[in-house]
Amino acid sequence: MATRPDASPSDPILAAAIDRAPRVQRLTPEQRAELEQDLADIAAGRARLVAHEDLPQALEELAREQDG
Repeated sequence: MATRPDASPSDPILAAAIDRAPRVQRLTPEQRAELEQDLADIAAGRARLVAHEDLPQALEELAREQDG
């Protein structure tokens, strides 16, 4: 089993969990800027936050607003 340098060899369960952990890609500068803008919009109240279960209705309302 190949472990990362930060895994303790004395804890094989931890080492195995770290080895199985997903590797994530870092955000590109453009993605980071978009995320930061979205967070700023949310903090400033410019974004409409919708609960998951209310999403279909919110999308219908948004479509009606854009059509007329």
